[in-house]
Amino acid sequence: MWVASLILFVALNEPRQFSALDLWERECNAGDAGACERLEKAQAGAGKLARLDTLAQRYGARADRGELEEDGMPRLNLAYRQVMRDYIDAEHAVGNKELDYDEETVNYCSDHFHNYWRNRKLWWPTDENGAPSWTDIYYYIVDHYYGICLRRYFNRF
Repeated sequence: MWVASLILFVALNEPRQFSALDLWERECNAGDAGACERLEKAQAGAGKLARLDTLAQRYGARADRGELEEDGMPRLNLAYRQVMRDYIDAEHAVGNKELDYDEETVNYCSDHFHNYWRNRKLWWPTDENGAPSWTDIYYYIVDHYYGICLRRYFNRF
């Protein structure tokens, strides 16, 4: 009986997870303008991440391995240009015009990315068969462009 009571107690008092979004939504509904602003930014970011995920999955499914791989190694500089063209075009299609495709910038960043992963790290994301994972590489490229290349070398963002 004691064990049954304990199980029932644990089941009824199961911890629930609340995210920052839940908190900001409650605070916003209570009239906190700062919480409303944080909630709006977070929701916009969630939409952007969902689009990124869709684009990465699509790129991974349609990547031309014959063009993008050489002796089992990825041609990351070529993929970089394709990915950034695809990503920026998709962002423009939904009205996000904060960034244009600048060929000189993308070429510089693609060479940096390629040399870092292929020549310095000697590693890149792979699938379960050991082949380059173009879906994962898509994420790495977009992250590198915004998080490293534009920020560090071009003082943007």
